[in-house]
Amino acid sequence: MSGLSDKGQAQLAELMHVDKANRSIPSTPLYTILLHFAIPLLNLITRLKIFGAENIPKRGPVIVAANHLSHLDPVLAIFGSRRKLFFLAKDEHFTKIGWKQLMLATGQVETNRESGGDDAVARAADVLAAGMPLGIFPEGTRSRNTSPPYLARGKTGIARIAAAFPDVPVVFCGINGAREILAPGEPFLPKTWKRTELRFSSTITWNQWASHKNGGNLTDSKVKKMANLSDDKLHEKKKELYRKFTNQTIATISALGAP
Repeated sequence: MSGLSDKGQAQLAELMHVDKANRSIPSTPLYTILLHFAIPLLNLITRLKIFGAENIPKRGPVIVAANHLSHLDPVLAIFGSRRKLFFLAKDEHFTKIGWKQLMLATGQVETNRESGGDDAVARAADVLAAGMPLGIFPEGTRSRNTSPPYLARGKTGIARIAAAFPDVPVVFCGINGAREILAPGEPFLPKTWKRTELRFSSTITWNQWASHKNGGNLTDSKVKKMANLSDDKLHEKKKELYRKFTNQTIATISALGAP
């Protein structure tokens, strides 16, 4: 039997479980105002083109994964998706008065860098468990490359999150042009006349990927064998799956136009 049955998917979900941080998601009334009134002003001051936004579910949890070259990327992804995406943000952004209030008001989710990727994954689980849409940059931070290709190697957090919520749709987004508007390290003087494009993919879930021959290529029997592995061997198998999903995520974002 090929693919994964409901029983096989349930067993795989148990193996891929991650613990939530169990911290509340910030209330975001200002975010709603910005989404409906302020952010659409981008249409007036930028040459922004959006493709595939219809692929993003209008309600319920979803993971939007994009490349990261500029401080504008979260704003562009939010505007393009027309959803209140909750992005993971490093805790140092929450230490300054004013900046902290902006982070909380716009749905940024504080993560602790010293705790490594586990804290970020746990906070992402909080967002999705609450039925909210999650925004994530699979590279983990803004690309440090100073010339093309800018797209960096992905971190496996995107795969760990998708696997822990195997029926939540994932949408990939390629952002091209944000660096030309506002490059890292430059004064905050956006070059709004520069053309920027966002291209969103169709949706895929972890369960769909896991059973696809070009994805995880898992079957019920393979999942059953995984469940009988020692802890060390299971950890290695999970790492293998996470890395493959992450590499394909980066390849998809590249194909969507990420420079």
